[in-house]
Amino acid sequence: MLPGFCLLALLVCLQSAPPSVRQDARGAAQLELSELLTRDARVSFTSDAATRARVVLEAAPDEVEVRAVAAMALGCAGTSADLPRLESMLADGKKPEQRAALLAMGELGAAGLKAIDRARMRSTDGLEQAFALALFVAERRGATDANDLLQTVAEGDDDLAHAARLAVDWWKRGEPGALQAMLELYYNLRWRAAKSYGLVDGARWQKTVAARLFADDAFLDPAILSAAAELSEPELKAHLTEMLLGGERPAALRVAALLMPDELALAFQSGGWKPTLAGWLAVLTTIEAERSERKARKLLELAFKADPAFEPLAGLLIFRAGGDLPWIWIGDQLEKGDTATRIALVEACGDRGEKGRIPDLADLLERRKDLGLFGPGLVALARLGHAPAKDALDELVKASTSQERNEALVALSHALHDPALRRPAERALELEDLSADVKLQLELGLALSGARVERAKLRSLLPLAPRGPKRLGLVRALGEKPESADLDALAALFPDEDDLELDVELARVLLRARHPAMAGLLTAALWDDDWNRSVLAGGLIVRSGGTQALRDELDAAPRGTREADLRRVGFALGEWGGLAEVEELARTRTEADPVLQGALFGALSSRANPPEMKKRVRLPPGLLGGAGEAGANAGGKPGGKPGGKGPRPPGAGKPGGKKGHKGGG
Repeated sequence: MLPGFCLLALLVCLQSAPPSVRQDARGAAQLELSELLTRDARVSFTSDAATRARVVLEAAPDEVEVRAVAAMALGCAGTSADLPRLESMLADGKKPEQRAALLAMGELGAAGLKAIDRARMRSTDGLEQAFALALFVAERRGATDANDLLQTVAEGDDDLAHAARLAVDWWKRGEPGALQAMLELYYNLRWRAAKSYGLVDGARWQKTVAARLFADDAFLDPAILSAAAELSEPELKAHLTEMLLGGERPAALRVAALLMPDELALAFQSGGWKPTLAGWLAVLTTIEAERSERKARKLLELAFKADPAFEPLAGLLIFRAGGDLPWIWIGDQLEKGDTATRIALVEACGDRGEKGRIPDLADLLERRKDLGLFGPGLVALARLGHAPAKDALDELVKASTSQERNEALVALSHALHDPALRRPAERALELEDLSADVKLQLELGLALSGARVERAKLRSLLPLAPRGPKRLGLVRALGEKPESADLDALAALFPDEDDLELDVELARVLLRARHPAMAGLLTAALWDDDWNRSVLAGGLIVRSGGTQALRDELDAAPRGTREADLRRVGFALGEWGGLAEVEELARTRTEADPVLQGALFGALSSRANPPEMKKRVRLPPGLLGGAGEAGANAGGKPGGKPGGKGPRPPGAGKPGGKKGHKGGG
């Protein structure tokens, strides 16, 4: 904690202090007050912030936290015209927005002081500290009478007077004491308001963070490649093959594990693919998460034998897929495995649907209660049709709260990909004594399974969720059959300065939904010099806005664009638009134009062009005759990022002979 005089000096100079070095990646609630002050020196607001905040408030968002942050932006922007809106929010809003409205009035200085005083005449129940802090803020923003009003209020004997005395003590000594939590709320509201509506380090926060993110391969690879999984399969397979021939790329491996697991298996057997341990892990965890084990049986059997380290996970997936693993192996894993492995294996018994396993599983659960598998075991047995387990689960859903009920309901939430379990979960959500955590897990499980849930509640939890599995779970749940309000809430969360995994998940959901917030990401990836990723980004642009959108990108090419870049983006236009696009370009461009050259090579490489189109298309004289020269000019990977080899034009010296390799035969 800073000494009192230093703290007071920092408060007086809040807006003029120089920007500091960025804080470590920690949540706002974990920052010390001195760190909050240092961070606050980075924020500023213009009148545009109020304009943007008004638009949000006029749309009447359901989420109270969204309304609170927008209210704070109105005050920080310093326009007294918004006082009536803030007073209305203070009179009729919920507690979080009432506190934000009071603090926003304080931000307005002298203009807001009268409104704060009027608020004192009404009920301040639950708002006492916010009222006192608002007066303190008003004084710092130029309301010279605020100190006198605070001293007057402090002379009383009610809760408001007590809060005022706390503020007076802080004013004199610089130690916040019991006001610490309210101060954290105030500075966190200002930070979130600046990120959403104002400026951080003199620029729009999203733009600054997004620019850094869009230049980071660690983000671009998983974001673009996961979204590209919905593109045309032949073209996508060819790009993935090119990428993996250039070296191990985890994001490409993850998509390949879902799209072409048999090809990976053949490549491994032939020695063409030699995965590291990290590579195997990327493949197996993806198959597990996407529940694609039935399609990947050959690959899983190879992983099972490849390294003892992967035997438990590969074996689990083989078992879940219906593979032939003896119960003695399952029992051994249940004995020596960790808690997560045990639960997954028991859940797999339910997924497998083999009624012949009922006696073994029931016996194990009865004998080894110490393994802590009551909930997962009960749900698995119920899924297998075990009558006593089904009855017990039904009774627990109706029973009063207990440890056994909680365990069963949490296990139920993990198995809601089984439609037969959704009705019991919906009945459980009607329980009045259900804990908030168990209720959330059931709601997330239902949302992830595609069932209807109250999505407004999930959206309201999103801004407040701590970093980690809970926040990722909310994003994934809202991204499953999303409503427009879900997508807007997710877009408002993007990007996060300190959570790469969250940014990737948000981008995946928003790209899949073709949300306009991702246009900048696709443009950045398109003009990045990684050949394959650029062409795949072009495919996503065409999927979202048609070939005209990709032609628009070419017309607005960034400054300093090279011929190689134009040829590569032309290749994307030809690959995803076909020979018809080449014919269209040929009407206005000469055969020496790199865009037209690239488009021709892209169209000729594409498996999407029907033979009749190839016969029908008419090209200008000389273009095909010059293909050899153009191919030489286009050869290699423009820009040459490590590991970024891509589908190159015919005649460019590309290794041939691989099935699915563009231009390789």
